[in-house]
Amino acid sequence: MDDTPATSAAKAATALRIAEAARAAAVERPRPLPAWYPAANGLLFAAGFTLIGLQWVVATAPWQLTAGCQLAGAVLLVVQCFLAQRVERRPGIIQTVPRFISGRGLATAYLASLALAAALFLVSGPAGLFITLGVSCGLVNWLLLHRERVMAGAK
Repeated sequence: MDDTPATSAAKAATALRIAEAARAAAVERPRPLPAWYPAANGLLFAAGFTLIGLQWVVATAPWQLTAGCQLAGAVLLVVQCFLAQRVERRPGIIQTVPRFISGRGLATAYLASLALAAALFLVSGPAGLFITLGVSCGLVNWLLLHRERVMAGAK
């Protein structure tokens, strides 16, 4: 005699279908990055930090201009994060590290950018930090994502 309630069996069957769908999605080849995405990611990152850093370059600017630059920079960085989440997300996975580069190569690329930004911070203050950080890390993002796109297409 079957003493399992019908609702428990239905829930178990639903859970099994969901697990099978998740497994199939994880096994399938991830969709490639769109051609426009590496450039958009790098440029949004660079422009966002550059706009935030401009407040120290033009110290005599009215507060409305500096507030506008800060707000525009923050909006660009939020758009960059939103695009990264929407474009790079695969079913069940939010990719944080590119698949086709070693951890050491990734650390070297970003540490070189951070060292350059720190050196310019010592020379020109916060403006040098934010602008250099934005441009150099934006360029690193662009190059890494372009490489990932090319390598995924060659696979």
